[in-house]
Amino acid sequence: MNKSCIPFGKIIQHVCYCVVIVIILSSCKTTSSFNFQGLEAPSILLPSDVKTIGFVDRNMNFNIDTISGYYRLNDLVLRDTSDYDTIMADNCYLGLEENLSELIAIDSVNKVRLPKRQFTGERTYDPLKWEVVDSICEKTGSDILISLEDLQIFNRYSVVSGETSYGITDINYFAVWRIYDPLYEKYIDERAIVDSLYTDVESYSYRTIVEELLPKRNDIMRDVSYDIGNNYAKLLSPEWINMSREYFVAGDKRFAVAEYYMEVGDWDKSIDVYKQVTNESDPKIAARACYNLAIAYEQKDDYKVAEEWLAKSISNYKKLSSLPGEFELVKAYAISLSKRTENNEKLDLFFGKEQKN
Repeated sequence: MNKSCIPFGKIIQHVCYCVVIVIILSSCKTTSSFNFQGLEAPSILLPSDVKTIGFVDRNMNFNIDTISGYYRLNDLVLRDTSDYDTIMADNCYLGLEENLSELIAIDSVNKVRLPKRQFTGERTYDPLKWEVVDSICEKTGSDILISLEDLQIFNRYSVVSGETSYGITDINYFAVWRIYDPLYEKYIDERAIVDSLYTDVESYSYRTIVEELLPKRNDIMRDVSYDIGNNYAKLLSPEWINMSREYFVAGDKRFAVAEYYMEVGDWDKSIDVYKQVTNESDPKIAARACYNLAIAYEQKDDYKVAEEWLAKSISNYKKLSSLPGEFELVKAYAISLSKRTENNEKLDLFFGKEQKN
């Protein structure tokens, strides 16, 4: 059998040629990027001196809530006479208490359930009187009070028959929250959260879906209530999030040296190198170095200096006869840096740090 052969020398030549192409392509790269984690400030800022939290279930019931005792299975309306109020309140508390971030220096979350109150007419949520808040906080030894003003969960089942049958559970809920600060007699947060979710199952048997696979109402009330408490805990807790930054690696051979230091996390040495490049007569190269300096100082959590270097970068770019396409990267970073600076100010408040001038 004949085989075509390539001389060994040709193979070496071909391989070397490919290596040269790779080197050339990599050297033409203008930017590189790195990933890191940053701490996101909570949406709701609790006072930094809060050590204990009270959780209160207002246990408010409205006559118009009779609909919550009914649910649907396709077009069939069914009635459920079970009282899930205690299950929902207890699991909402557990979802909150068990999922508060370890970064929140809270000693305990104490639970209180107020006596059941029945209301007629439209749904309203008048705040607790401050003397009641003071009494509950004193009883539970709490600095602030997180109140579950109301919680309602509704569901509907839909089952579609066929060669394979499908069962879908649509769940809708709303929760009303208020946080009382008795020391200053103010509300730290007031919000109504409305959302929906669904689950789906499948089986060859319609009966199996209805009798076994569709989630039971008791489980729905328990699990969804826990998630509602968990989701509110997330609003109170800082969170580590993934971020990335793109920086310049082309235009000056010193960028390669600084890039190495950035990759190993030696920001001080990368800063020393970039500062040398900021004195270049070419405004574009100087602008890139200033931009990279902004990123380096951001990684050192020195946002004020980062913003100063970013301003110098923009100033250098504007010396050019026309702005290059890469300036879009600079504008996008300006927005990101502004948001992170604002986020850092919130974190300072959260951790009780003194604000920097």
